[in-house]
Order: sequence, then structure tokens, then C-alpha cells
Amino acid sequence: MIAVLLGVLLALGWYQVSVQPGAAMLRALFDSAPGVTPPPDVEDARAKVAAPQTVPIPTPDAPDASVVVYAPRAEGPHPVVVWVHGGGFVSGSPATVEDFSVLLASRGYTVVSVDYTLAPEAQYPVPVRQANAALGFVQDRIGEYGGDPARVVLGGDSAGAQIASQLAAVQTNPGLAADLGLTPGVPTDRLRGVVLYCGAYDLDTLAATGFPGLRTFLWAYTGHRDWADAPFADQLSTTEQATADYPPTYLTVGDADPFESQGRELATALEGRGVPTETLFWDEGEGLGHEYQFDFDRPQAVRSFDATLDFLEDRTG
Repeated sequence: MIAVLLGVLLALGWYQVSVQPGAAMLRALFDSAPGVTPPPDVEDARAKVAAPQTVPIPTPDAPDASVVVYAPRAEGPHPVVVWVHGGGFVSGSPATVEDFSVLLASRGYTVVSVDYTLAPEAQYPVPVRQANAALGFVQDRIGEYGGDPARVVLGGDSAGAQIASQLAAVQTNPGLAADLGLTPGVPTDRLRGVVLYCGAYDLDTLAATGFPGLRTFLWAYTGHRDWADAPFADQLSTTEQATADYPPTYLTVGDADPFESQGRELATALEGRGVPTETLFWDEGEGLGHEYQFDFDRPQAVRSFDATLDFLEDRTG
């Protein structure tokens, strides 16, 4: 009993000075859960999609990343969806959202799923740089996979939604791009829209959401235990960085998701700047938690997917 108590005390002491134990526990928790509960017809969708291809992506000023491309078997060129997976910055991969990528590809979209380096092994702004390099890959080479580089939509879920939302700001806010030392990966007229599922978009109000494990996630990603005081914290707040040139946006979040207020804040900010903004919010009582969009056993997830397809069709033709 004493040995166990000492072990707990040592673990708690380590956690006070290092993010490693907390990040490792959260990664294990994420990795043990399914990323997507697909609909019954997912195998029919898979038959319409070519075998996924992993492509390395050289990334200036960051570790090289890779993308997994899911291409429709039908003849293209197809609009492109660049997707950034979630996982609290510390977990996840394109495999986590593979069924979702397959569903999109089966509907006629070339999906480029970004495999960025996880925290705390790599920290901000590495994933942003890697995702920007993925946009550059789309411009240079997506034609090899049946994609149309002139019709690109950027999307993400959870932590990936934060990265994707900020990356969209990099493409349309020269000041933010300069602060990060980035050249936008895609011309603004080719970035047709942004799809954001249950992300965090305002660091000033993020702590008030009470999201479980938030301190560990942001400590791992930013490298700052007091992440809200990081010198670059304002760069991560899309509510601040989005300009009137921000791409048309589709936002959704569950009513029981702690990040619901974050989605509503971003929608208000975008609408106030004249950005075309479509939202799918839910009345209290639906009980839709974080990442509800991927649980296709729920009719609300099907509705969200249909709304996503409508948005993609409207923006890419």
C-alpha cells in the first residue's frame, strides 16, 4: 500500500513539472476509442473509392509530414477536401477518420487527410506548417490523383478544427502569415470554403468551457503550462485572426459539447465581418456530445453529414 501511495505521489509530482505523463494517458484514452461509427453502407462507399495512398510531404522549418489521399474511382477532376484530424493535438491520425474520408470520397471528393506530428513530440506551430505544406501539395500534385487544385475546401474536427480554422486565417490574413513566416499554400480564390466540427476558436474564453483535460492538451501543444499566457496565444484564436476575406464557413457542434460556446463565438465573429457562414447548432436536450458528427448511429450525425455535402456542393459545384 505504501509503495502504491509513493508511486501515485511521484506521478503527481512529475505531472506538475512535465506534460508527458498526462499527454501519454490522454493519448492512450483516445487511441482506445473508435474514431468513427460508420453507417451500414460504408462498404458500398468503399467500393467507389480507390485504395488510399500515403504521400510524404516535405515541410519547410518543420518535420516532414505525410497525407493519405482517398480518391473516387470515378473520372475526375474532383473537388478536394483537405481534412485535419482531431485528438486533442496529442493523438489521432488519418486512420482515425478513415471511414469519414471514404464517405466523402464516395460522394465525389478527393480527400487529402493530413498526418501531422503529434504533441508533445512536436509543438505549435509545427502542425500548422505541415498542413500548409499539404495545401501546397494539393496545388502542385493533386491532379495526379484526380483532384482539382482550383476547388479546395479545408476542414477539421476538434483539435483539427482549431488547426484548420487557423490555417484558413493564414491563407487570408497576411499579418498572421507574416507572423508565422508562412507563404499561404493555396491562392485565396482557390480556397472555396472551410468545414469545422466541434473546435476551439477563442483562447480567451476557452478555459471557461471546462473541457476535460484541456490544460494537458494545450500544454502539450503550446509548450506552456499556462497556455493562455503563451506569447503567441492570440495567433490560435481564429475569432481574432479571421478577416472579412476568410473563406465561407460551415460550423457545427453538439448541444452537450463543452465547445458549443466556441462554435457560436466563431460564427458570431465571422458573421460580424460579413463572412458567409452556415451553422448547424442544436437545441438543448439533444444530448449531442463532442464529435457527435462521427456517430452515424445517430440521425443527427447523418443530418450533419448531409449538411456538409450541401455546403461542399454549393462551394465547389
